[in-house]
Amino acid sequence: MTEDSRILILMDNALSVKNISVKEKESENLYTRKEIEELLNKLGLIYRKFYYPLPDNNITNVIFTDKHLPDEETISRNITLYSPEQIEKNEQNSEFIKIIRQNPELFKIFANSFFIECSKSEFKDNEIEFVSFSNMRKEEYRIKTIIKGEYVYKSAINDKSIEHIKKVKENIDILKKLNLNSLDNYDDIGIISKYQRDEKTLDKIIIEKIKIGQYEEAKNIVNNLFCELKNKLIVEKPEKNVFDDYNIDYEEADIESLTFVKYGFWDMIFQNIFYIDKQYYFYDQEWLDNNVPIEYIVYRAMLYNQELSQLINKDELFANFNIKEPQIKLFRELDNKLQEKTRDEKAWNIHLHPITINTLLDKEIKYEEEIQKLKIDKDQITQECTKLLNEKDARIKYLEDNIAETVNLLHAKERRIELMEASTSWRITEPLRWLRRNKKGKK
Repeated sequence: MTEDSRILILMDNALSVKNISVKEKESENLYTRKEIEELLNKLGLIYRKFYYPLPDNNITNVIFTDKHLPDEETISRNITLYSPEQIEKNEQNSEFIKIIRQNPELFKIFANSFFIECSKSEFKDNEIEFVSFSNMRKEEYRIKTIIKGEYVYKSAINDKSIEHIKKVKENIDILKKLNLNSLDNYDDIGIISKYQRDEKTLDKIIIEKIKIGQYEEAKNIVNNLFCELKNKLIVEKPEKNVFDDYNIDYEEADIESLTFVKYGFWDMIFQNIFYIDKQYYFYDQEWLDNNVPIEYIVYRAMLYNQELSQLINKDELFANFNIKEPQIKLFRELDNKLQEKTRDEKAWNIHLHPITINTLLDKEIKYEEEIQKLKIDKDQITQECTKLLNEKDARIKYLEDNIAETVNLLHAKERRIELMEASTSWRITEPLRWLRRNKKGKK
């Protein structure tokens, strides 16, 4: 090799969280990051760039770098897959979160795999900081996201998903037409956004304010956001709505209070919004359906941030937007339909831990339905038992009353016999009764 040649190395990490989380039937000799760097130094490959693919080098959903390490939110892009030869011991992302909370730099030591670009001479950095692939989607919705330099690029992964990129471009035009701030632009290839390196997404801002006791200010930021959306997404009363489009049964009374908007950008979750100088800036708005309730967008914004949902009073927030149990049930069903529309079932089924928010909600719904059924069964059994006990009690009372009456009759009869035997006529006729008994005996 020449002095300016570059070598690309793919290898797993001996200290990986994957090794902590699963037990392989077969293992190979692996090296730690420190051991790898020592070996590269000996070979004179002192110029290098580390990439960290997850879940590993074989099936990659996301790639981090030293300039863009994962946080508690972005580590969720690690969609962990296991083979039949593996035995699960821990849930990987939970272990990564523990490491990140301790120190994000520790991720470099415990990453599952390494992709190393190295050389004996200094080379120009390609400026790529982060890459993600939407592998869990159907082919027609799969895109890749690359953070490179000062921009974020989104493009189609295959020919089928080119149409989806075109749809996203249309969504960007609609946002701008509605006078909503969008960070996204586009060219012939795909979507281009200015990378907000020093800004925080809305979810992080709200969480920080709640943690320091500024609850009312956090609540005002949320309320103002949805007031702006309600004003700009065009409220209307449609003949057909999104529930009709996805064949979801509902009662008219359950949707009467909902505020339907013409342009239902249903992925306006807090993670897809920046809050800069008290202005809301939207990005990554891939999904649009017509005649969606603004209340569903509120519901979804809360649903898709677990840390925030633990800090904020959801019941209070939902009550503020007049969201009640009948609406929540409809929103759950709608969310499932939307996920089914985009999700690749084959990829989903080989994912060992398909425990998403919707899966948990499905379980909650099933548990609630089972509880209701058991309550109904319990009520029926209680009614039947009560009826049977009443019948038994009535029978017991009838028998007790009859026993008392029988005893009284018996006593009365015994008393009449006693009176009769004590009478003069009974004593006079005694010889006649004796002769009658003896005559019967001789026969």
